[in-house]
Amino acid sequence: MPQNPSDAKSDVGPGMHAGDFPQEETGLLDLVRFLYQSRLTLAVHFVVLLGIGLIAFTIWYARLPRTAETTLGLTFRGIERGEYPSGEKFNLEDFRSPEILSLAMADAAVSTERVTLPQLAAHTYVTPVIPQQILNIWRKQDRDGTRKDEYFPEEFKIGIEARAVPDDQRLRLLDAVVNRYRERIKFDQEAALSFAPLWEASYEKIAADYDFWDIPELYGQDHQSLRAKLSSAIATSSQYRNPKYQLSFRSIERELEAWRRTRLQVLEATTYQGRLVKNRDQVMLRIQHRIDDLAIQIRGKSREADEVIRILEIVERPRGVLAGQLSKQEGIPTIDATALDRLLQNDYVGPVVERITGLKEEIQRMETEKARLEKQQSLIPRAQDINLKQLPPGYSALIDTLSAELKTIAQEYNRVLDDYLTVTTTSLVIIKHSPRITRAGPSGALVLIGIVLLCLFLTPMLVGVEHLFKKARED
Repeated sequence: MPQNPSDAKSDVGPGMHAGDFPQEETGLLDLVRFLYQSRLTLAVHFVVLLGIGLIAFTIWYARLPRTAETTLGLTFRGIERGEYPSGEKFNLEDFRSPEILSLAMADAAVSTERVTLPQLAAHTYVTPVIPQQILNIWRKQDRDGTRKDEYFPEEFKIGIEARAVPDDQRLRLLDAVVNRYRERIKFDQEAALSFAPLWEASYEKIAADYDFWDIPELYGQDHQSLRAKLSSAIATSSQYRNPKYQLSFRSIERELEAWRRTRLQVLEATTYQGRLVKNRDQVMLRIQHRIDDLAIQIRGKSREADEVIRILEIVERPRGVLAGQLSKQEGIPTIDATALDRLLQNDYVGPVVERITGLKEEIQRMETEKARLEKQQSLIPRAQDINLKQLPPGYSALIDTLSAELKTIAQEYNRVLDDYLTVTTTSLVIIKHSPRITRAGPSGALVLIGIVLLCLFLTPMLVGVEHLFKKARED
């Protein structure tokens, strides 16, 4: 270390001053002192860099594609099988079908000058939401090399990305799409549950087109059809929180039952006991054909039930007996013990028993129908062909009353059904998340934080480079 001031000056190079950075090593204190002395310069550079970053962020953020999106949950009957209530197959394209989108554009007052129907369909996205537990099962099945289980999603994310449409109008358009899809679900349910009497014509029309013997059965078919629809509506409405619709359907069911006892049964008694036949030979031939056809169906269903029962007995036998039953040769089983374990552990008994029960009920129904036809057949031989003038008094008035009252019951049922579906459609197509505008890319808040941190990092570096550049120019 130099001992006098003259020696110290000899260590300072040409063009440098003693207050500048030493050539050998700059300590932490010197760096802090330099930054403190340059605090005003640092602040100015930071503000400039931050301003440039904010301008770039604003331009970048404004150019990001914006999407109006929401998440829907479908709970209508049949979605667990990928079907609508009417049995039609569910399709993702139904959300953006031309019918729904065109009606939604009219509801949201979106002009075709801004976006055409094909453009809107191309920028409407529908994505199924798969639960994490299902994804975990699929990953495990992929690792094991087994076939994936079939799964029908019940939640869907819907997004509309139409840059020519303002954000507020885009949200209204998305809401209109959801409402129009709800109307589509309502219409689908009405098509499956609504009722229109097949035989509401006048007495003259029915008596001219059909044999008198067949008229009670025609009205009986209407009764069975409406009763089945009422049973389905009562079962469905029982799950709704407001009991008034279930009570309304039950009231209609009571009216239908009263109609059957006071009107339909009177017509049946008048026709069958009075042996009102327009063409005796033709009716006899038709009834005999139906009896023969039912006998064939009963034999076929009985053989099927016997075969299912035999299979059930085989499945319930002990493991050794089961292996023998499934072997090609005596004593040589065709499946290994692992396959037998899987076979015995699975619930094969429940579906088989359900199938047997269904077959037995169907056989019993056909036997009842066959006995009813045989009873009718026994009444016809003593009947004589009659014409319209030979019908008993009040017969035409009875049919007119029968048709009018059935039509009134059907109208009341359809009215209550329409009110019920209008109220409950929102619970069948549920909005899981409120419609909102989202932007593609990373979060804007994270980008802003990154810009601030980058400015804090670049500011001292920029000031240091400027200082070295100035020093180099002075040298």
